[in-house]
Amino acid sequence: MGRLYIEGMTAPAVQARSVDASVVEAIADWCDALHGDLPLEDAFAALAAGLGAEAGMLVRTHFSDFRPMRIALWDRNGARSPSPLAASFADGRFGPHIARPRAASVWLHSYADGADDADPALEAWQARRGLGELAVLVLSGGPGVRDHIELHFRAALDPATQAALGAVLPTMARTWANRQVGLVTRMVVNHRATAEPAPARPAAAMILSPSNPARLSRAEFRVCLLLSRGLSVNGVSDELAVSDATVRSHLRSIFSKTGTSGLAELVFALLRSKPDASAQSGLRCA
Repeated sequence: MGRLYIEGMTAPAVQARSVDASVVEAIADWCDALHGDLPLEDAFAALAAGLGAEAGMLVRTHFSDFRPMRIALWDRNGARSPSPLAASFADGRFGPHIARPRAASVWLHSYADGADDADPALEAWQARRGLGELAVLVLSGGPGVRDHIELHFRAALDPATQAALGAVLPTMARTWANRQVGLVTRMVVNHRATAEPAPARPAAAMILSPSNPARLSRAEFRVCLLLSRGLSVNGVSDELAVSDATVRSHLRSIFSKTGTSGLAELVFALLRSKPDASAQSGLRCA
């Protein structure tokens, strides 16, 4: 196994002047998008294009099953190609070496060698598209998930592009760590809904309505209200001065009443149904 990744990229001086102005602007848009001020898909597309990629995907992988979930996708020629980018290749290409990588590390297809490292699926797709390089940019590597960007290029990266990646990736990783609560969940659920529309769940969509259609108790409604404001389970526990076990007991009841399958889906539903000023005063609890 040859050298697979680069951290900190100190090769041919990583200097500010090596980063194209379009990339600097794209990073600014990326930061805005992570705080909900711009569509993440648009900011990701501008970033991938600015770095000279032909296609790219923003991916979340849970360590429990290593099943990749698409957060955002951009493909310059995807609409005109019989082989648009549709799958993540990171684990197939780098295997266990990238199972739990360090944040802000860069993994390059061309840096690995040996027949054992080959990924037939990646190589077949690259051949169909006339591409020759895969770069994986790690945004976070734990504790339970890996978030990364996969960029596909026509050829191995020149020193200037490597320098640009090394210069911008630490900023991207830091801002990713401080992104808006619920952003990834919204993007993943939106992609799933586009691919496979799910039946509407009126109660889940209107959880925080003053009419309280899910028939939540007052305590359960307060838990939902605090979750919608970005608090974690521990934060809700502290705010209500109750134990984590009590909060989780409320959550089990909330999941049942709202038809949600877990905390991520519940938070997404709550963020779609932010309460108005009269939500608490007009609440009719079961």
